[in-house]
Amino acid sequence: MKGCGSVGKVSLDDVYKLHVNDIYRYLFRLTRDARQAEDLTQETFFRAFLSLDDYHGEKVRPWLFKVAYHAFVDWHRKQTKRPLQLVGQLPEQADLQVDDPAETVVHKEMWEMAQEILLQLPEKQKQVILLAAASFSYAEMAEILGIDVADVKRSLFRGRQKMRKLWRDGADGE
Repeated sequence: MKGCGSVGKVSLDDVYKLHVNDIYRYLFRLTRDARQAEDLTQETFFRAFLSLDDYHGEKVRPWLFKVAYHAFVDWHRKQTKRPLQLVGQLPEQADLQVDDPAETVVHKEMWEMAQEILLQLPEKQKQVILLAAASFSYAEMAEILGIDVADVKRSLFRGRQKMRKLWRDGADGE
């Protein structure tokens, strides 16, 4: 029922608290703009609330990522007339804290190179790589992106191959 305050036995507030950071990180990696990722995260949860009628008891996390993906696609279509403004900041990597300044610089450069390579991939390959990094199953990725599982596997394989090649080519060029 539209406007109800819970999804199954879990309140929307609990769903928000559990998944807001994952949704934000996903959208940040797509937009590379902190403010836009915040806006799209807010839009995702607003759309999720409005589309509770479409929720049929499936797992909440993949359903929210599907909503986030569609919010991103809508925003991206509007942006086609003007180029994306890339932010020079890196997303927080709390689990990769390094004490040695030299290692920090190397890690930052490797992260930037990986982000640049990811931007060179076709949209579908980029999406499946980001969703795979978020630990989604093939079936969940297919549901989020609205494609079949075979297409997910093919796009993931090709995307990883292309990333490896671009990484090697970039390393050879230095």
